[in-house]
Amino acid sequence: MIGLLNIGGMELIDENGITTDGIIFVVVLILFVVVFSIFMFIDFLHKKKGGDSREKKRIEELVLQAVPAGEKVTTAYASWLTVESLPTKGKRIYRYWWFAIGFNHERIYIVPIAISNNGEKIDSKGSVCIERSQLGLVNGRKNGNWVELYDKSQKKICTMRVEAYNTKGIAGTHMVDIAQPEEAKAFREFVSLWMNMVNSTNGVQATGFMNNARALDIKSQYGNPANTGFAASAQSERKYK
Repeated sequence: MIGLLNIGGMELIDENGITTDGIIFVVVLILFVVVFSIFMFIDFLHKKKGGDSREKKRIEELVLQAVPAGEKVTTAYASWLTVESLPTKGKRIYRYWWFAIGFNHERIYIVPIAISNNGEKIDSKGSVCIERSQLGLVNGRKNGNWVELYDKSQKKICTMRVEAYNTKGIAGTHMVDIAQPEEAKAFREFVSLWMNMVNSTNGVQATGFMNNARALDIKSQYGNPANTGFAASAQSERKYK
């Protein structure tokens, strides 16, 4: 008997109606839709919470402490992650950097932070102010959400990324709930501006690849697990599966 509906070799409907395989397929499909909907709903709640969260207010507070009174800056939460593979030891090392930053056309204030108790506690680890005039190279991509800053001797200062949504949730990869779409847009504009002004002033060019490596130089792009200039905020190890 030839099935009237076959998917992936499974006969879902034959002349007698829906088959056992068909019933199983429908049940699995419904379960998938339900789980996916719950997943998206939880993610939505975390994004909504992040717009006015305690963590976001704490980031703003830390930047305010680092910025001179009266100076206007855009405040944002920034982060970075590197993964170092150690195949001979059968593990990977994950290093995390978290920053509270304040930036404008002339300078950026970087406040390395420590996050603990699943985001309940956010502490400053000092602050650094970097003037645009102090830089020798700014690497990134036009309208990109990440940037690498280099001094006049081409030594990397740090790398960071500013994302519109940083959530815990099921899919979240952060220890905070911070929604900052406007700040992320301002950061992309900031990166493009500094790339243009700093690089043209110093006669250098950004490659748009990590560690300012060339397109095919994969080793250089991923060969620097340390975010030079700042100690990692946290580190974890995971065994190869």
